[in-house]
Amino acid sequence: MEDEYMEDIDKLQRDSADIIQDLEISIPLFLYREDHASQPRLRKRVKRSNTAKLEALFNTFQEWPQLLDTTLRRHVEPLVSAFKEYIESYSAHYLRSQLSSRSADPIEPLPRAICKLLYTLCKVRGAKVICLFLTNEPSFLEPLLDAFESWDVANALSWEEKYMMLLWLSHLAQTPFDLASISSSGRNTAPSTPVDSRLIIGLPSVASRMLALGLHYLVSASKEHQAARALLVRLCMRPDMDRLGVKKSCVDWALHSLNDLERGGGHASIYSLIGVLSFLAGLLNSCDSASAASFLLAVLEYTQDLLTSKSRHAKLAYGFATVRKLVIKIHRTSAVHLLSGCPLPATSMGDELTLLGSIVDHLMTCLGDKDNPVRFSASKALSVIAQKLDPDMAEQLLDGLAERLQEDVSLTDTDSNDVPLRQDLSTADPLQWHGLILTLSHLLFRHSAPKGKLTVIVGLLVHALNFDQRSSTGASTGSGVRDAACFGMWSVARRYTTEELSQVAVSRFRSRIHASNCNSVFRLLASELVLTATLDPEGNIRRAASAALQELIGRHPQKVPHGIDLVQIVDYQAVGLRSRAMITVAVKAAQLDDLYLSAVCDGLLSWRAINSPDAATRRRTADMIGEMFRLHGSAPLAPLQQLIESPTVRSLDEWHGIYLAFASIFPQSPSLFSNSRLVNCSDLPGSRVHFLQKDAPLSDVDISTAGKKGHLAAEALCTAVSALGKTAAECMSTTSTSQFPTSATQSPRYEPVDAASPAPSRGVATSTENNTSLETLRYHLTIIEVSFEQAATLEPQAYCAASVRIFNQLDNQGQRSLLDDWSSRVIGSSTRYNPDACAARLGAIGSIVQVALERLETEPCQRRRSSGAVRDTERIYEALVSQVDAKSHWIARVAALKWLYAPIYLIRLRDSSDTQTLDQALLSCLEDRSISNSREVGSEVRTQAIETVEAINETAQWDPTQRGEVFGRVYGLAVEKFDKVRDTAWRCIRKFPNAVLPKTHPCFEMMVTEPKRMAGLSTSSILYFDFMLALCDVHLLRDQLIQGLATSASSGAEGLLTAARLAISRFTTTSSARVVEAYYDSLLAIIQSAMPNGRLLRPGLDMLAFLLDMDSMQRFPRSPIWKSFLHRTTLLHKGSDLRTFETIIQVYTGLARYEELQVDAVSALQRLLVHRRFPTVRMAAAAALFVIQPFDELTTMDLSTPISVSERSQVQKAYGYNTQPI
Repeated sequence: MEDEYMEDIDKLQRDSADIIQDLEISIPLFLYREDHASQPRLRKRVKRSNTAKLEALFNTFQEWPQLLDTTLRRHVEPLVSAFKEYIESYSAHYLRSQLSSRSADPIEPLPRAICKLLYTLCKVRGAKVICLFLTNEPSFLEPLLDAFESWDVANALSWEEKYMMLLWLSHLAQTPFDLASISSSGRNTAPSTPVDSRLIIGLPSVASRMLALGLHYLVSASKEHQAARALLVRLCMRPDMDRLGVKKSCVDWALHSLNDLERGGGHASIYSLIGVLSFLAGLLNSCDSASAASFLLAVLEYTQDLLTSKSRHAKLAYGFATVRKLVIKIHRTSAVHLLSGCPLPATSMGDELTLLGSIVDHLMTCLGDKDNPVRFSASKALSVIAQKLDPDMAEQLLDGLAERLQEDVSLTDTDSNDVPLRQDLSTADPLQWHGLILTLSHLLFRHSAPKGKLTVIVGLLVHALNFDQRSSTGASTGSGVRDAACFGMWSVARRYTTEELSQVAVSRFRSRIHASNCNSVFRLLASELVLTATLDPEGNIRRAASAALQELIGRHPQKVPHGIDLVQIVDYQAVGLRSRAMITVAVKAAQLDDLYLSAVCDGLLSWRAINSPDAATRRRTADMIGEMFRLHGSAPLAPLQQLIESPTVRSLDEWHGIYLAFASIFPQSPSLFSNSRLVNCSDLPGSRVHFLQKDAPLSDVDISTAGKKGHLAAEALCTAVSALGKTAAECMSTTSTSQFPTSATQSPRYEPVDAASPAPSRGVATSTENNTSLETLRYHLTIIEVSFEQAATLEPQAYCAASVRIFNQLDNQGQRSLLDDWSSRVIGSSTRYNPDACAARLGAIGSIVQVALERLETEPCQRRRSSGAVRDTERIYEALVSQVDAKSHWIARVAALKWLYAPIYLIRLRDSSDTQTLDQALLSCLEDRSISNSREVGSEVRTQAIETVEAINETAQWDPTQRGEVFGRVYGLAVEKFDKVRDTAWRCIRKFPNAVLPKTHPCFEMMVTEPKRMAGLSTSSILYFDFMLALCDVHLLRDQLIQGLATSASSGAEGLLTAARLAISRFTTTSSARVVEAYYDSLLAIIQSAMPNGRLLRPGLDMLAFLLDMDSMQRFPRSPIWKSFLHRTTLLHKGSDLRTFETIIQVYTGLARYEELQVDAVSALQRLLVHRRFPTVRMAAAAALFVIQPFDELTTMDLSTPISVSERSQVQKAYGYNTQPI
């Protein structure tokens, strides 16, 4: 999942140029209407769908907003200019557009659409950046204010409009001219929103109106309260407003509001509290110390009461993370003012040091808060305060942070005399560590950390970079700590000089095995960052480590080995995909220097790699170890052996990773292994490690007893069997006791192995000289047999590759015995039928077929028919065809179809009768409509059957013209309702256009001459269905196409149903009468053959009802077949499917339009009117009769119960037909 996310990011980078170009073309067309006679005119209204498309394009840059920077001005300025033009010229049109937008038409006023787009850009790139492009002309302030007030009074503004217009007003509030000079005179300038008159006495009209809007929306629950806060703060900070006492009056209002809220309490006051606190925090941050002195203590007293009070209001308010964050921001700003010499009057809260101490204590407590935003704010606040502190006090603060980091941390032995004790972080609080490490990183970023404490800080960052914990559900809770540590690494590399970092004593905190090569802090940081950038499971942390490594190498040249080469390898983009970071980047980095090699090898054994709880990560680790072993010899092998020989009890997940790792090494160094054991090597200790024996850490028993993780044991053992089989030839020449047979006389002969009781007494006939190797091979077969039972969750490649390796180690007779046994188990029925196990066995058999075909290649042509290889392949063919039968489970059918095309030469050599048998099997699969667990699984079978037909005709070189019936079904599936089936069938048709179509057919010529156009045709488009309907003049295809079209035109998705019906309507109205009449005849025949309850009955009736509603029969006379059809439909009147009754009534209504058929259609409707079982049927029939021939008595009948005899007589008299109840 994480790799898919990073792939989307990489795709965004590749496609960003095209998206930006699309934006540059679309925005002018969105804003202006092209008029060739004059200049483009500004639109007054736009479609909501067009707005949503542009929003979606901007939202694609959410993960990488910097890609927009170079063209951001070209996107924002047209929107700003259009909005300004609308306000100045068309403001009165807004309310009329608003009334129109409330209708069914999906349109909206242009200003609303522009504000949505501008807000999306604020969300992607940040409001501060977008404000730089907003117009700051003072003359625009009053028109914008007028428009806001007039639209707001009418309650017509959306929250995006309020937010953007308030943000724009806050931007214009910074104009250098006095607001009195901007305010117009001689007009009503009273605020449109209610406001305390004492706040606006003596203010210019513009100022009073802006103040009223700001105060009104400051307590809003929506996003606009943020813009209102910015507007109020900027108004209060204006010199002309300060002279008029606006700041003092607003502060008094805010403090009075806080007191009122405390007395009132309740949920309704929370948003008011947030708004007022955000205003005070912003005002404190904007004021200097002298200006803040007048209200600083009052704000601090309120926040202190909020922290300590036990009232309901305080507990409720402080439970919101936003409130806690605002309190932290107020405390941060207050502490800075106190340290800057803010003059304070005497107070009961104590002197400045007492206040400062209480603030720091509160911030230290907030570092372990449960919410990320609170921890972020607290860490930033502490770093800002530390920057203002004296060096001694800053050092004390740092010591306090370090002490907190040591809480709940224990020391563990490393089993090495060269490496000190390691810190055990398993009991540490991840939230506390995240806040503390983030604080240290901020201290480094602001260069606030004392230089004498760099050793301590860097040591803590190194430990934090390897922090990981798992929750009870297995989710990682340490990613935030590692991310903060990467920020710290980047900060220390950027903010401190080479001389300052050279004083760091690495030996005091060296704790990793590979740190023996790190004699300087630069080498240690480089190794740690390489390890994190290549192996960390989180993509953002890998990229953060890559950025920190680049900063380290760039700021401190010649200090990191092969620095330039390392930066080019561990690139920010290269480490985005985890598979690429592990298998490619890590291996290349390890080739540069032993420092990185030891770091990566050590990391392979950690929770990041072989001990990861994620199975996919362990598989990548195995591939990585194999690649490193190929390039670096036994370097990754030594830590692996140390890992498996340690006395620690290991879980199945860990052994899964270890087995996969050694399996990646087996084929590359057979000399290290004998009898599936690790033996003496010059670089390794002399112990022998068992892998594929009964006493190994994993055995066949674990596969059956491990529960939901049994597939992991099966994968590990099968992969080891497969890898060990690759080394057979090499092992025979390097070991004294041959494990694998060297000649036909020594080759083991297979005997059946029972997976239910895999006793070692059965399996392979033994001999004196190779008894041990035969026992081992028999055990390998047992592993494969047991693994088949885990096939539902096991990767097919594991048991398929192991099966092929075992097959290769058998002689001819043993191979035939193996195939006979497995084929008989597939063909024979069993009371304990496991479809997944059957599919797994079929996969193994299909993989083995390649071996038989390779043997067949080596024999002369004249001997192939009588060859043993052909007989082997025939057995495979029989097993596969037996599961293609409709009685088999759909999982087994799909597996059999997947491998059915493999016996290439067999299909060529077999006679035509057998070929016809195969055709019948394929036809059965192409018609599969199985349903399992309320899901139509037959589409999986049909899709695989089409792929098999394609592969057989492409690989086996069958003559597709001899497979007309099979390809006819494929054409029908090309227009059915399932997208995947249609796409697969269309691909097959394009490859073999000559299978059914004559070469003179126009469609054949198009497929041959325009392959690119045909390949680009969407199978859900009208053009596609037009093309397929043009094939209805081919007699062999007509019925199949109608059957497929019936499903698409009746029960397909909305877009598919619309496209199919439009194409059918166009076809029946534009084609010749002969073709359309033949189409109707085939449709009627399909419906009648499906009666009374066939699969195509309802889809066929739906299509017929639609065509009759389109009145497409008027061009030709109605043949007698229609009367026969009407009489046959009476068979449906005794059914129980209400949906079928509804459709047949629609058909009767359509047929009643034609004079020749009206009598029979009305008679059929009259029979349904007297239906005894379903009131719904009677009501629908009555409605249809009333449309055909109005009869007032029908409207007064109680159709909820069967109609009476007298009512039936009235109907008979009205319509003239005698009917009996059904």
